[in-house]
Amino acid sequence: MAEINIKLCRQIHYPPNRFELAHLEQSDLIVVGGGDRKRLWETLGTDLGGNEVAEHIKWRYLQGALVVAIGEAMTLLGEKSWYKSTSGVIPFTGWKIFPHIVAPEGEEDTDLEDLVQQLGGAGVVILGVHKGGGMVFNKDGLVEPAHTMMQEYRWDWQSESVKQALLIGPPRSTGLMCPLYRASCEEGEDDVEDVYAYALTHEEEQEEEHFITQFDPWDQWLDLETKKEVESLKQQGNEAFKAGKADLANLQYGKARVVLTSSAKRWADMDAQFKQRLDELAKPRAQGLLPSEQKKLQEDADALGKKEDYQAPLVLIAVLLNLCVSSLLAHSQDIARQKEARVETSGEEVPIPTASTTLVEVRDNLVVAFRAANEALLLSGGKNAKAWFRRASAFEQMRDPRNALLDLEEALLRAPGDKAITKKRDEMREAASKVAENMYYARHKVLDKQEPRLKLETRRALFLKGALGVDEYDDKDKQFSVGQALAQVVEGTLEDVDGRPNLVFSGAAEAAQDAPYLHPHALWTWEFLVQRAPGLQLLQMEDIDLASGPLEWLCKGMRTHKELRTLRFTGVHLGTAGARMLRNVLAQSVSLIDVALDRCGLLDGGLAELAEGLADNGGMLEFLSLRGNHFSSKKISKLVAPLCKEGCSLGLAELDISENPLGASGARELATLLASGHHKLRLLRLEECQLDLTAFWRLVGNIHPDSPLSKLDLRVNPIGRGTRRCWRSTMGPTIRCEVLLSDHPLKARKEALRKREEQS
Repeated sequence: MAEINIKLCRQIHYPPNRFELAHLEQSDLIVVGGGDRKRLWETLGTDLGGNEVAEHIKWRYLQGALVVAIGEAMTLLGEKSWYKSTSGVIPFTGWKIFPHIVAPEGEEDTDLEDLVQQLGGAGVVILGVHKGGGMVFNKDGLVEPAHTMMQEYRWDWQSESVKQALLIGPPRSTGLMCPLYRASCEEGEDDVEDVYAYALTHEEEQEEEHFITQFDPWDQWLDLETKKEVESLKQQGNEAFKAGKADLANLQYGKARVVLTSSAKRWADMDAQFKQRLDELAKPRAQGLLPSEQKKLQEDADALGKKEDYQAPLVLIAVLLNLCVSSLLAHSQDIARQKEARVETSGEEVPIPTASTTLVEVRDNLVVAFRAANEALLLSGGKNAKAWFRRASAFEQMRDPRNALLDLEEALLRAPGDKAITKKRDEMREAASKVAENMYYARHKVLDKQEPRLKLETRRALFLKGALGVDEYDDKDKQFSVGQALAQVVEGTLEDVDGRPNLVFSGAAEAAQDAPYLHPHALWTWEFLVQRAPGLQLLQMEDIDLASGPLEWLCKGMRTHKELRTLRFTGVHLGTAGARMLRNVLAQSVSLIDVALDRCGLLDGGLAELAEGLADNGGMLEFLSLRGNHFSSKKISKLVAPLCKEGCSLGLAELDISENPLGASGARELATLLASGHHKLRLLRLEECQLDLTAFWRLVGNIHPDSPLSKLDLRVNPIGRGTRRCWRSTMGPTIRCEVLLSDHPLKARKEALRKREEQS
């Protein structure tokens, strides 16, 4: 490397760390060393799942980097490669940079002519490279032998045999390969300093590592003593629960939760010897060990279990789910005790005074159960079927079968065929079908009076906000949902701000005490809400339960409304089912220019549904916000696809997917969007998306020079001062897109968390 004036080099180890991947992401020359072919398959192959190094190398090659493979490594670049075992030739998939198979010629016990048939026969082409030779493959498809000739082995389907051909390189100095000479001028100190402006110092790498661990919610681990203490408290809680002592079980689970959250440590702060033992548990069992070594490994596995058993969030999820079910039992026992405490006097039930000397904290067990299930869902990213089932059980106790049904449907998606979930789903479906009917017969006279007060015929903006304590209805028969927030109207002045309709308030955005309201379960009051407001330009809702019924009627009106320009849902329970309804709104509306669906629990399934609607959108949509919906990297490609499509009619100018844990995998998908010249985005917000320095270089390194993107917001991400220095001193001044970064990421994150807590 030094002979061709390349100074800044870095070896990529297995497994690679994030700094090595970040360096690879910026590399223009990549050298893949040789070695044992089976070892290459184990470390750089793609058959066993995604391989970070292979993916980065292929991406850099597509972006114009030069890839040089030496020795056995050249077999990785083709369609297939192989290694030998006692059972014969074992093929495996290559990186597919080169469209055929590359193999060394003259290898002992390997006949390339026989290998053609062993690797598949028809369609197989092998290029044999002699010792001391090489080959150049250009992106336009040109193959050129270097230094020596090459042999081609191709399967002929007509004769069912292998045909051979000889490939001879061009005369010297006429091919692609040209001698490389060092620059005539001597290197100065300024040149060296300029080169190392691309590299992080050791202190900067440590700072980056610290930021990443602080931002990673899953980098929380338990030591052996803490794990045993938590398991002991959890076991005591389980025994109390089985004995029917729900309050005692809650106490033990609460203790386990406190011990767990207070004692969890970052991986970097764990004892080095204990970390090594956990790492050994995660490795596959090596072959050919001595009996004594195998016995020691087995003893460690029996004593410690699995590495993931010490990951604090996973243990916390189990504790929260147990706390949820025990709190539900405690709630049922509270109700039973209240009934037993009533005595008949003069034919009437009179409650006994609630004075008690019991030294137990008075709390609403139903609220505790609901919050525990919510926290478990948040930690698991909505992937845990049991968490959905537990929250559905909480909704059932809250007499809300509609939301219970939605959660059970989500649980079945993650645990198909589960008999307990299926049975409960069928029960809730029958109960949910009667909610609106019971609501109508019991309350329609009072609720019908609210709709005329909305003055829909002349209304241009409708802002409904969830409010508790507004409903004075006495539910003596226990028919309706407990603690259901009503949708109360908040009045404001409609103004155009930056081309978008916005409500402006003189004070806080709160509803007046006597403001009109709608009940989320009184579906008949929502049926024609949008249609009866022909001049409606803005529809905004916050903290309202729409997915349990009203959303379906709202969507029917929004699909054909001619004046509605702004739609904003914040903190609205939508889920995948709600996104499926909104998909048709995005596809069919011709007037919407601004859509915000923030913190609506859409998840990956909801993102896929909305992406389908965007693909069919031919209207005026310019602004889309999807903050805080727990999107992972799995479905981001669905969102990217319609924006990158050639000839796309979608005029989306601003996209906000902040507060979603996209990570480096999500950045790889979004880099495809930035590298495309077909999108019309001017602003892309990716705040608080757990994007590290590898993700950063993948994004900024692929901004298309001709794209209209003028601002990329990467604030509140674990990107340290070293990466910021490299960016601002090298690439930053050379592109027209402004990249926003936080100078103090941890401080910015704390501020963002504080603001969200205040809003909630």
